[in-house]
Amino acid sequence: MIDRPEPFDAAVSFLDEHFPDALVAFLGGSVMTGHRTPTSDLDITVVVDSPSAPYRETFWHDGWLVEAFVQTRDSLDYFFGQDEQRRVRTMFRLCVESTVVVDKVGMAAEIREEAAARLEAGPPEPTDAQLEVRRYGLSSLLDDLAGADREDELAYISGQVLTQSAELALLGAGAWGGVGKALARELRAFDPDLAERLVNAHRMVVTEGDTVPLYRTALQVLDAAGGPLLAGFHLDAPEAARAHRRPVAENDG
Repeated sequence: MIDRPEPFDAAVSFLDEHFPDALVAFLGGSVMTGHRTPTSDLDITVVVDSPSAPYRETFWHDGWLVEAFVQTRDSLDYFFGQDEQRRVRTMFRLCVESTVVVDKVGMAAEIREEAAARLEAGPPEPTDAQLEVRRYGLSSLLDDLAGADREDELAYISGQVLTQSAELALLGAGAWGGVGKALARELRAFDPDLAERLVNAHRMVVTEGDTVPLYRTALQVLDAAGGPLLAGFHLDAPEAARAHRRPVAENDG
């Protein structure tokens, strides 16, 4: 076992060494929760008054991998907004579900109150267009799942069906989403039965090559979100792509 200080003590010495001018700093992430594992790192949100911020940097410190999210007070608001649009809680949780390590200007409580209020309000309601994109993506994957005849392709397809089913279930319900392990945790908290059924169905694909349970479970998610969608789907290209269109040559007759 690695001989290293406790997370809070390591965070204090890390900030003293790398960010002595920090105005506010929060120690968050799984290391401060019941989800802590032997590979958990230190997620430290650092608020500074510096033109170099915002940025993200990774360090080794006292036996810990440290992810430093370096912000100004204004950039923190920007990333709160970004997370709302992405429908994830990342930056909110790093401030709310955390321990205050530094608070030189009495700003920590204000930041946490704002983050908590926006978390409680939830993400924006999904638009019809957002739902259609997700429905189309999962519908297309289910076609691929039904027709897959190679083990390697089936592994990738089934993983995407698992992920996109979870994402669509949360989006359709107007709930917070996530990425990777955060997605699993969000779905488990929102609908533990669906979370278990999806993982078990995916396991059947991996261990036995049986795609039927995963197909049926994903189809139930699609039905709850408005049903499968393939023919009739329309998606305009971004305006940036339209700017690259070549002019149509005139017909001189």
